[in-house]
Amino acid sequence: MIEFIFPLFGRFHPILVHLPIGFLAFGIILVFLSKKGDSKHLDSIRLAFLLGAISAILSSISGFLQYQYEGFSWDSVQFHFYFGSGTALFSFWLFYEINKSNEIPPKFKLKAGILFALLLFTGHLGGNITHGETYLIEPLPAEMQNFLGYDTSEKKGLEIPENGWEELAYYEDVVQPILNQNCASCHNTRNKKGELDLSSYNSLLEGGEDGFILTSGSPEDSPLFSRLVLPKEDEDHMPPKEKRQMHKEEIELIQRWIALGGNTESKLGDANIETELLEPFIKREEIPFYSTASVNPVSKDDLNTLKDEGFFAEPVSEQSNWIMISCINFPSFSDSDWQKLNSVKDQLAFLDLSRTQITDQSLDQIAGFPNLTVLKLNESDISGSGLETLLKNENLKNLYLNKTQVTLEQLESLQDHPSLEKVFAFDTPAAENDKSKEFSFHLEKGNYLLPKLATDTIVF
Repeated sequence: MIEFIFPLFGRFHPILVHLPIGFLAFGIILVFLSKKGDSKHLDSIRLAFLLGAISAILSSISGFLQYQYEGFSWDSVQFHFYFGSGTALFSFWLFYEINKSNEIPPKFKLKAGILFALLLFTGHLGGNITHGETYLIEPLPAEMQNFLGYDTSEKKGLEIPENGWEELAYYEDVVQPILNQNCASCHNTRNKKGELDLSSYNSLLEGGEDGFILTSGSPEDSPLFSRLVLPKEDEDHMPPKEKRQMHKEEIELIQRWIALGGNTESKLGDANIETELLEPFIKREEIPFYSTASVNPVSKDDLNTLKDEGFFAEPVSEQSNWIMISCINFPSFSDSDWQKLNSVKDQLAFLDLSRTQITDQSLDQIAGFPNLTVLKLNESDISGSGLETLLKNENLKNLYLNKTQVTLEQLESLQDHPSLEKVFAFDTPAAENDKSKEFSFHLEKGNYLLPKLATDTIVF
C-alpha cells in the first residue's frame, strides 16, 4: 500500500537538489567573507553547512530512487550520483570541523573552495541528465563547438537532396535524423528516459516503460506519432514543451512512414510524397554570388589609401578577397578620377557610384574591371549612351540605373549580356515606356500599385 512512497520521493529530487546548493553556497560565501580569527559568522556558517549536508543526503537518496523508478540508465547517472554523495559526505566533514572550532580553522577556505567546485560539477552532471550533454553547447556558434571538440555534423537535422530523393531509405535517411535532432538527447543508449531509446530502429521497436510505441500501418495507435500531436500543455506531449518542437513537416513525415508500414525497407518515393512537404529540408547547391576566381587580397596600405581619398572601401565579407567601394562620401568623383581605383582593379566586385559626377565617358573605364558583380549608377549623369560597353563585364549580375536618363532601347543593348540577372531602372524613361519587352535579365521598374483595402478609406 505504501509502495508509492519511494517513487514519489524520487520525483522530489529536482526540488530537493536546490536546497544543498543554496545552503552550502551561502555558507561558503560567509567563509570567504570571514577574516582570520573572526567568529562573527561562525554560527551562521555551522547552520548553513549542517542544513546543506542534510539536504545533500536527502537529494542523493531521492536521486537514487528516481533512477530506480524513472527508467534512467546507470551509465547516465552514476557519476552524478557518486559526486553528489561525495559532496554530501564532504559537507558533513566540513560541518564537523567548523562545529568543534571557535574560529575559521586553518586551510578551511581551501576546503570550502573544493566544496564549491564539487557543487558546480555535480550540478553540471545533473543538468546533463535533465537537458542533455550538449545543452550549454548548442547555443554556441558551430566554430566554437568544433573548437571544444563537439561534432556539429549531426545537428543539422534532416537534409534532403534536390534530386534523387525518391531513392532515400525512409527510415535511415529521413525518420532517424528527425529523431536524432528532436528526441535523442533524452532517449538514447545512455539516457533512456521512460526506458525508451530512439537511437536505432531495433531499440525503437522495443518501446519503453509504457509499452510499444510503433504500430505498423496505424499512426493513430502509435505513441511515436500520437504524442507528437497532443496539445503542448498535455504532460504526455512530446517533445516536452520546454524543448525544441518538431516542425509540422517532420511530424507528417513520421506519420506517413508509420502508415507505410514503419519498416526499414521502404523508400521515400514509396509514400507518394509531394515535393512541397520536403521543401524545408531540401539542400540546394549554393551558387556563389561573386566570382569564384582567385585573386590576391588588397593590402592594408592600398585600402587605407582609398579611404584617405574619400572612398568607403571594405572587403565584401571577412573570408573574401573581393572588396566593395562606395562614393557615398565622395560625391565629386568624376570621369577623371578612375586612376585612383587602379590598385584594386582585379579585386573590385561591388562599386557604388550613385550621385557622383560621372558621365557616359566612364563606361569604358568600368568595362576594365573584370570581376565587377554589382554596379550602382543611381542618380548619376549617365544617359545610357554606350551602355553596351558593359557587355565586357562578364561577371556583372546587378546593375542599378535608378533616376538616370536610360531608355528602354538602350537597355536592349544589354540583351546578350552573359551574366546580367537584374537591372533596376526606377524613375527613368525606360520605366515610363509602356512597351512590353522580354529581356534575358529581370527589369525592375518600380511604380507598383497596391490594391486598395476597405480600411484605407476609414477616417480615424
